[in-house]
Amino acid sequence: MESFLVAYIAQRMADLGFQKYSYEPLVIILSNDQNEYLIEGMNEYYYLTTKALTPGTEISAGNNYFKVEDYYVNLDLSKVQEFTGQIKITFPQGGKQALEFIRVIPQYPESKPEQKQSA
Repeated sequence: MESFLVAYIAQRMADLGFQKYSYEPLVIILSNDQNEYLIEGMNEYYYLTTKALTPGTEISAGNNYFKVEDYYVNLDLSKVQEFTGQIKITFPQGGKQALEFIRVIPQYPESKPEQKQSA
């Protein structure tokens, strides 16, 4: 994984208040046989890292709507896009596409039970 991406994820997790997290790659293959994919990404973050995407590819999530034609081809420095919540990926008919993500799973702080005060 590129050092830029590692640093980006570390900064993003810090911005969101997570001190601990784990991550793993996720590859989704879409084609004529399966042109939609749904990810239940509650309490997880997915970072799109694919550098070339098929026109017509759309990804909608709780925090982001992404369509390749809108602006993705114009991004130079980083094409990293963040998605969280219920994520739906739609691929146009014709061809095959591999979408690469980094799945980040933050560790939420454990809540301590409140102590009752005696009277």
